[in-house]
This record gives sequence, structure tokens and C-alpha cells, in this order.
Amino acid sequence: MSQPIRLLSILLPVAALAVSGTAHAAESMPTPLANLSLFAGLDGSKQPQDLGINANMGGRFAVDTGFALWKSGGLGLHVGAGANFSDAAVHVLDQIEGTSRRTQYYGSVGLFQTAGSLRWAAGYDYQHNSYYDDFRLAQFRGRIGYAVTPHNELGVWGTASLRDDVGTMGDTEVTLQPIQQVNAFLRHTWPSRAWTSVWGGYAAGHDNVVWVLPPDTRDKNVFVYGADLFMPLSDRFAMTGAANFLTPTATGTVDAHLGLTFYPGGGVFGPDARPFAPVQTTANNATFSVDLTR
Repeated sequence: MSQPIRLLSILLPVAALAVSGTAHAAESMPTPLANLSLFAGLDGSKQPQDLGINANMGGRFAVDTGFALWKSGGLGLHVGAGANFSDAAVHVLDQIEGTSRRTQYYGSVGLFQTAGSLRWAAGYDYQHNSYYDDFRLAQFRGRIGYAVTPHNELGVWGTASLRDDVGTMGDTEVTLQPIQQVNAFLRHTWPSRAWTSVWGGYAAGHDNVVWVLPPDTRDKNVFVYGADLFMPLSDRFAMTGAANFLTPTATGTVDAHLGLTFYPGGGVFGPDARPFAPVQTTANNATFSVDLTR
């Protein structure tokens, strides 16, 4: 069974269960279903792991849900999974090594809490990357924000590497490692209930890899900037996306995704209808930057 079909065989029963429950009000539904979201959209990525000679474009599918652990205290558990199916966007790597596609599987689990004006989340992200070799990576990701006004939230989010992995590119041994970064953000909620965030910060650094032109140099403490958005379309659908860039973008990262998110339990226009919706969603390239050394 092909990988896209295998993923659909997992997600479709979940979607069928979700759709069957949409006739009920959100408050009468089980908490996991009330906070369930299903994403489908486009994903584009270029990182140091792409060797300076490739980029990837394709589709992304993801599912997230939140579980109440302590209702009165607003403490919840986030569980999510996602997958990207991409083709090479540059006609170089396939000529050198033969690889023309990449598949990424993600899993995220963590805690979150919304207590008055304070919102925080902390969790573990896993990535299985099937590319010119198979790599298994992991990182910590956290976020904390405070609503300084009813419509503006200030905060910080960041990542820290937990697991790197060694593989080969052709006959050369390479190491992939999550890139550590920290960013300050501003999130604004608009009268339409849409919200947008912008951030800026720094990353620990990345190698400047151009596979056909060794040796590699390294940039340290590089500037990071990015943005994300949530745009409600109805009580059960929203346009969502994110982008993140590590400078210099020629050798750093250029990552973005955009698509449609379905909320079976509704409540898109009323956040109180989904009190345990996860503060962080499943990791993707925009929140999981990967370096390469050789």
C-alpha cells in the first residue's frame, strides 16, 4: 500500500466519525471531538538538509486534538500527527543521487494551559524524514504568551534539539540535527475573529551547504522571522498557515504551509466553545528547522 493511501486509510475513519457528530452542539460532544481539527493544504520547504541544491513542494495532512486534564485550571494534553508528501522543486539532486521525492511524518505531544490572560504550551516533536536516507529527529518546542489587551498577545516561542541522526548522502556520511531557535511574537485578533502573528528572534546557527561546492562554512546566531494566520470561513472551517525564515535565506530556511482546517465540533467563531483546543499544533517545517553537517 502506498504511503498516501496508508495515511488516508487512517485519517478517513477519523473524518467520518467527526462528520457523523456535527449535528450535535459542541458542548454535548466528547472533549477530544470538540477540540479536533483536520488540516489539508500545501507545503513548501528549503532547509540546509536540502544540500543547497534542492527544495521540496507538496501536500500536507495533519490532525490535532486536545484533552482536558484539569478543567477548572485550564490544563490540557495535546496530541497530533501529520505527514508531508513532496516532490523535488529543483532538477539537481535527482541527477546527482537519484532522489526526487521526500516523505515526512510528524508526531507531537505536550501540555498546555490557558489561565486568564496567560497561555503556555510545552511538548515533544518527532520527525521521521524519508529522503536521500531515513532520519529520525526530535525536538522540544515551547510557547508562552500574555494578553496585554483583549486583542493583542505578546510572548515567546522556541525549540531545542533533543535528537539528531546520522545517514548517508550518496557515499558521504551526513548528520541532521534540529536547529535551536527562540522568537518573540505579537499576535493580534481582528474584529472578524481572524488572528495573525508575527515574530522575530535568533537561531543557534546553521551550516552553509552547497553539496557540489565543499567545504561548508557556518553562520552562527542568525536572525529568524516569520508569521502565521488563522482566518475563519465558517463555524467549522478556517484558512490556516505559517511561514518561518532563517537568514541568510540563500543558505538558511524558507518554509511555509497554507491550507484549510476543518473543526468537526464547530466553535471557530467562538473560542469558548473549544476551551481545550491546543495552544500549539503538530510540528511542521516552519516550526522544525533542520541543519546538515558532513
